[in-house]
Order: sequence, then structure tokens, then C-alpha cells
Amino acid sequence: MQKYWNEVERLIHEEEVAGVPMKVYKERPSNISETLTESVKCYPDKIAVVHQNKRLTYRQLQEQVNNAAYQFKYKYGVQKGDRIALLLMNGIPFVVSVYAILQLGAIAVPLNTKLKSQELKYMINNSGARMIIANLEWWPNLKFVVEETNVEHVFITDTKIPEGTKPYINLVNTPAETIIDAAVDEHDSAFIMYTSGTTGRPKGALISHFNMIHTALNYKYCYNLSSADNTVIAVPVFHITGLAAQLVPFIFLGGKAVLLSMFRPKEFLQTLQDEQITHVIASPTVYVMTLLDPDHDTYDVSHLRVGGFGGAPMPSETLKALKKWVPAIELHNSYGLTETSSPVVIMPHEVQLQEIAAVGPTVPVAEVKVVDPETKKELAPGEVGELIFKGPMVIQKYWENEEATTKAIKGGWFSSGDLGVVDEKGIITIKDRIKDMINRGGEKIYSVELEEVLYSNQKIMETAVVGVPDETYGEVVKACVVPRKGEGLTVEEVRQWVRDRLANYKVPTYVEIMDVLPRNPNGKVIKTELRYIP
Repeated sequence: MQKYWNEVERLIHEEEVAGVPMKVYKERPSNISETLTESVKCYPDKIAVVHQNKRLTYRQLQEQVNNAAYQFKYKYGVQKGDRIALLLMNGIPFVVSVYAILQLGAIAVPLNTKLKSQELKYMINNSGARMIIANLEWWPNLKFVVEETNVEHVFITDTKIPEGTKPYINLVNTPAETIIDAAVDEHDSAFIMYTSGTTGRPKGALISHFNMIHTALNYKYCYNLSSADNTVIAVPVFHITGLAAQLVPFIFLGGKAVLLSMFRPKEFLQTLQDEQITHVIASPTVYVMTLLDPDHDTYDVSHLRVGGFGGAPMPSETLKALKKWVPAIELHNSYGLTETSSPVVIMPHEVQLQEIAAVGPTVPVAEVKVVDPETKKELAPGEVGELIFKGPMVIQKYWENEEATTKAIKGGWFSSGDLGVVDEKGIITIKDRIKDMINRGGEKIYSVELEEVLYSNQKIMETAVVGVPDETYGEVVKACVVPRKGEGLTVEEVRQWVRDRLANYKVPTYVEIMDVLPRNPNGKVIKTELRYIP
């Protein structure tokens, strides 16, 4: 098996963590707060975060963080291990709040702003959050929730605040009387990140400082990042990608993080140019929509040198178009889950265009096995099975959910729920989610393979492939497609596109042309809503 990241090997050794031996980085910060402290020492007057017309240097960021931490501790009695929920869009209050919470050894609970009252109520009750920091626009969803939970205080970031809430501005503008320096161990919990399961209750992945520090180091070494880099966060920072792949690594590096309230192609392009952005990580859709903007090639994006992507198949034409638009860009497919604190697999840029269908080898401190989904017995190289991972980025448990923990994590190995294969070079290819594989009369059909083929059709913006019941074969293929704006697309055209490229049994029996795909609040396609015969 070929080795990747050879230059990083000297930085790694083996340690035992909770009784499990694993590869770890020898030199590492002891907690996330320490990363901010070190960046302030090295780059006090450098811009740390930007949102709209607001810019904070590292010194100013630390001052606001310490002010908020002081208020939390001495005015509101926040103790180590307490949970504080955040219902915040991308912005400086999110950054300040997270680092203030972590400085106290408390636990941040980022919540999706698209959630409805019942979903919020479950997560707030499940986490036992004592406080909530929120934008004013989410108050209508929150006010009824607060009455049915144990929340003691709600802080609102806007200037006008509703009755019964407190102004966030007082947290950051009231000078601290002393520097807060809590004794935070690297294995203390830092975040509860709720997974967006398409069925059942969300599970709270309990992410430690140790987990997140290793994620930051993986991105540093695999993406070759430094303090000279700038990133634009165009995805929600309450998701694992925005938080773990961008915000935390860039504060650790001493780089600049520019937060966008939401993704709009022209604002994104303007930011790439004006802020001299060097690094982006986003879903393939962000890249597709950016390249579809008729003016995209009029912007100066020559500083952009690293482009990460993941979460869905990246059309090969889009990759080629990106290289044509920014010839020097280093592209990296990146695969991970909330439970692996973001990346557990990253494609080296040197082989990205030769391995378009794959996600890459594991990051330097991760290990992978392919096992039978039922027996968990390890399979031979080249066989398709469930991918399980071990490493210092993998969580040890779900919050207050022993049953889910026992099912998903055994001996430090996390069961991903994804079917994949590892080739002789150590390159991993994702075949499907276990629950999404289609069994047509004994023939296994992987929805990801069909989706990749459909994405290669330039008329198709988005697609999702599912299995639907059939009396003869048990299951047959249904393809749901969203055409690009202004493109006419027929059912037979879609079938023929697949027929020309794949075996006949993989050709969709049903094709549904749709305006949009149904998605949950975290943006994942809800395939259960597509499993009907049109």
C-alpha cells in the first residue's frame, strides 16, 4: 500500500487514549483556547475575523473573548462543563461566544438556525444548556422553547432586545477585571454537535479539545496551510465544516477568517478578490454556482491556491473548469463526519485529477478498515464493505446516549455507515450509504455511482438516486434530477445518459424532474421523501 503524507510521519507517534492505542501528533496545543492565546502573542495586530464591515484583530478578539468569559463566570456563574447553546448565523458574535465558552472549560452547543421550535426544544433539553446566545430573528422560535426548558438566560446580539432577554453587547463591552485562565485538559469536552439524521432523533456528538486540535493539525499539514493564508467561510459556521474545517484551524494558524452571512455567488467572488482569499472549502454546489456566474472570470482570484470540497460527488467537468479558471489551485476532496470532527480522509492535490471518483487516503493520524456491515469482520483489500475509522479526531461518545455510543463506537473504531472500498494504493472510494444501496433482484446498485454519472450531464444541477419498491425485482432505481436554470430536460434524456454509460440494470426505471430536492435543516437531501413511484 502506498504511503502518503510521508513528510508528516516524523511529527507523529503512538499514544494510548482511553485505553486505545492510536497515532497522534507529538507537538500539539493542550486546548483550543491556547491556540487563540498563541496567535495573539504572534500576531496581535493582524486581522483575525471579518464579517460585513466589522474587523477584529487578534488582540481585539481576545479582549472581547475575555470580557465575555469574565461575565459568564462571575456574573452568571458558568462553571466548567456547563453547556451554552448558540443560535447564531455566521458573524463575530459566534466566534467570540465559542472562544469565551471554551476558555471557561464549558461546552458550546451550536444549533442550526433553520430548526423549528420542537427540534430546538429537544436539543436544548437533551444538552441541558443553561444559556442561549441568539440573533433576534430566531426569537419567535425560541421564546416558547425557553419556557419549557431549564434555560436561565437568553442573550440577544441585536440592539433591540425582547423583554425577558439580555443584551449580548454587555458581555463583550464590560471590561474584565482579570484574565480568565481555566484549567482545561485536552480531553475535556468542547462541543456538542447534533448530527442531522434523516430519521429518528439527532445525536449529540461530544467533541473534545483533543479531537478538534487534531482536526486543525490535519488541515494544516494536508492542505499545507500557514498564518499567511486567508479563508472565506461561505458555509454555516454552526456546521462541522464551517467550525472544524475553517474557523478553528484558522484561529490556530493565525490566519484570517472572513465570514459570509450566506452564500451568494457575486458576494463570494467579490470577497475572494477583495480579501485576497487563499483557501476555500465548500460543497460542490458552491463551486458549480460560482462557475455558472457569467462574470466569474472578471474577478481577480489569483491568490486562491487551496480548494477543498466534499459532502457530495464533484462533477469532473467542474474540477477541470476550476483548474482552467485558477490554474495554480490545489484541489482536495475531503471526507469526514461530525463524529470524526470533520476530515478523516483527504486527497493529496498531486493525484486529485487522476482519482476524481475517490475521496483519498486517510489523514496522517487516522486508520481505516473495511468490514462486513453485519458481522464487522474485516474484508480483504478491494472488497466493498462498511468503512470504520480510528484516530484522535474520532469522538469517544454521544452525549447522554449510551445505546447509540455502544452501537457506533467499539474499541475506538467508529462505524461510518458508509460503504466503500480501499485499493492497493490506500485510496478510498465511497460507494454508498448502507441504507441507500439499492438491491435490484440481487444486483447491488450504488446510488453514488449513478449520481456521479448524472452530475456529469451539464444540464443537471442536482440529483439524488433512490430505490423504490418493485413486485418483480424487489427494488428498482429512481432518479430525481433538478435541471440547471434554462435547461430543458426529458425523462428519456436522463435514462439514455445513464444507458450510454452504465449497465442496463442500473438505468432508472423512474425519473422525476424536480424544481428542488427536499433537504433537512443541515442541507442533506431527505431521500426517504423521494422513495415513492411518480
